[in-house]
Amino acid sequence: MLSHEQRIGVFFLVGLLLLFAAIEATVGLGVLHRRYTLYATFRDVQGLDRGADVRLAGLRAGRVRDMAIADDQVRVALDIDHGIVVKRDATARLDFRALSGERFVAIDLGTPAAPPAAPGDVIAGEAPASLSDAVDRLTGVADRLGQLATNLDANAGRLLTSLADVVDENRTTIGALAENLTSITDKLDRGSGTLGLLLNDPQLYSRATSMLTDVQQSAQDLGRITQQLADGRGTLGKLLSSDEGLYGQLRDTVDDLGVAARNAQEITADLRDGRGTLGKALTDSTLYDQSLDTLRTAQRATETVEDQAPLSLLGTIVTSLF
Repeated sequence: MLSHEQRIGVFFLVGLLLLFAAIEATVGLGVLHRRYTLYATFRDVQGLDRGADVRLAGLRAGRVRDMAIADDQVRVALDIDHGIVVKRDATARLDFRALSGERFVAIDLGTPAAPPAAPGDVIAGEAPASLSDAVDRLTGVADRLGQLATNLDANAGRLLTSLADVVDENRTTIGALAENLTSITDKLDRGSGTLGLLLNDPQLYSRATSMLTDVQQSAQDLGRITQQLADGRGTLGKLLSSDEGLYGQLRDTVDDLGVAARNAQEITADLRDGRGTLGKALTDSTLYDQSLDTLRTAQRATETVEDQAPLSLLGTIVTSLF
């Protein structure tokens, strides 16, 4: 049997163990499990405390062990739970809980292909804008909005004054314009003029409806024609469809036309180069000269025949008489 003092001692030890377990569960001193240390550097930790949470992709991954200023930056020691892998290109960012405002360090996952960070490595740190910076920026924005409102007020006053001056200077013109517009609308309402007749002609709606009906019918006809073409019906439809026989005939015709064109090209080339009888006739100047000589000879022979015609007629008459 335990004595009264021993029972009190056991109860005290159990209480200490429970208190230690509660502290370890809430604060995480790292006594019951191993951790390794990584470092992150920040320009400003913005109220981060020792013992603050370190979270990897939103999951609890360790605690902030220590902070110190080195090389004009704050070097934060992060104790990461054993078994949690942090990539070497991961970024540590200062974040805070919305309700309590408590600061903690949030680490992203990095790239999948990056190697894991080894104990003692330094990862990049990123500090968001502080509340004072945000307030300063909002103050600057408010000042600019005030200046903008002042400028708009001054410009609006000048604009209204200018409009009033313009209206006052052109009061007669504006009145005449209003009278003209009134006259035009009255004529349109009475149906005067071409536009008035178009607006007031009771048959215009019927004509427009009839025209739309014709257009609709034409669209239907075009739809039927295109459907026939798509189905390959008719000559044009067969031309558009896969009619191999007609396609072959067209191809042969095109080939024949190509042969004829080549032959015509060869003929014109022969004529141009003076080959053949017709080519020589077109290009040989000697033949041209001979043709001129022949024509001159024929002309002299004709003149000779004309001169001898009366004598021949007289001889014929004499011979018939005697």
